[in-house]
Amino acid sequence: MKWGWRRSENLVDGEWRWSFARRQLIYDVVEPERVYLERWRFDTPFVSIFLHSINLPDRDPYPHTHPFSWSRSLIVKGSYVEERGPYGDDVRRYRPGQVNRIDADTIHRIVSTRGDRPVWTIFAAGKPHGRGWGFVIDGNYQDHKEYLAVRNARPDTSDASVETGASEAPEYST
Repeated sequence: MKWGWRRSENLVDGEWRWSFARRQLIYDVVEPERVYLERWRFDTPFVSIFLHSINLPDRDPYPHTHPFSWSRSLIVKGSYVEERGPYGDDVRRYRPGQVNRIDADTIHRIVSTRGDRPVWTIFAAGKPHGRGWGFVIDGNYQDHKEYLAVRNARPDTSDASVETGASEAPEYST
């Protein structure tokens, strides 16, 4: 099915199309056997909807951005605390029924979940804004692929302090 009036990139793979219940597991970098985030995604030509089970907080020391022009996250079950801004100065708690507004310029990371239990959210996202996922290090944006390549190339220092974070960022067309 073609959408001639909407021929920009899709949130999935560069084509406007429908997809339903694509499952994705994102593993934790500290404990790679643990699933940090489990997601099911539903794509339409207009919006993508994700069902998220956030099993662990963002254990990376740096906040991140999202690749979407806009997004909203409805907290369904559980709660979390989020730090916003390049230095995490703005701290917010989200509980069931609340909506977290995450725009193209939002910089954030989830720092804790209540009782270390999964947080379930319904996340709606608009089209990509063109810059992709990224991390903000000392106030400077770094593309997720560059950041993860450097972070994942670090030698194993099991007796040293470990920097944390998700093992990989999801792949989306940007």
